[in-house]
Amino acid sequence: MRLRTKHTPPERLAGLSDLALYDLVREGGSRAEAAFRELYTRLSGNLYAYCRCLAWRQDESDDLFQETITRLYESALQGREISNIAGYTIKIARNLFLNMQRDRKPMVSIEHDTLSVAGPSHEKTEMLALIHMAMELLSEDYREAFFLREFADLPYEEIATIMNLTNANVRIRVTRAREKIRKTLEPYIAEFNETPKQKEAAPDRPIDVKKKK
Repeated sequence: MRLRTKHTPPERLAGLSDLALYDLVREGGSRAEAAFRELYTRLSGNLYAYCRCLAWRQDESDDLFQETITRLYESALQGREISNIAGYTIKIARNLFLNMQRDRKPMVSIEHDTLSVAGPSHEKTEMLALIHMAMELLSEDYREAFFLREFADLPYEEIATIMNLTNANVRIRVTRAREKIRKTLEPYIAEFNETPKQKEAAPDRPIDVKKKK
């Protein structure tokens, strides 16, 4: 099932909650397809970024994203009751990824695409690229906890449920991930804050985050 990424929802659907939209899909009828497209539009940004956080390889993350959306749609058609739509899709994606890991050999190839942000400034794009590269240095568990907290903006309690951890363990992982990323990015943050005259006076400093530990 392929959906268009650009979509202008009907006014009557735009004001509905995610749960109300999902219920419209469950009920079927003339508004079911439009309701799912609106739900897709709302969820797709964070969900796709999460799939990239898990899989990193674009082909795998694309498949993971598409399968997650399909599973959500099938759940609605089957009449499954869900209380937290965003959290449910995150759990689907995570379970699918864990199954994917069990079914294949470990992969070492990593691509360097920045997280998608609508209309970013040049400086914001550069900083997101640096954060993305710094995240590569984190272990998978730290990276996932950091993403769910900082990008998906989930509460610690929900992250603990998704990752099957205690609240305290999630906080520790997020804190340590922040510290590692902050340490990696310190020289580049300082460079962003320099004045033009300071940058002209300073020697060239090539950016190679992979060499930073």
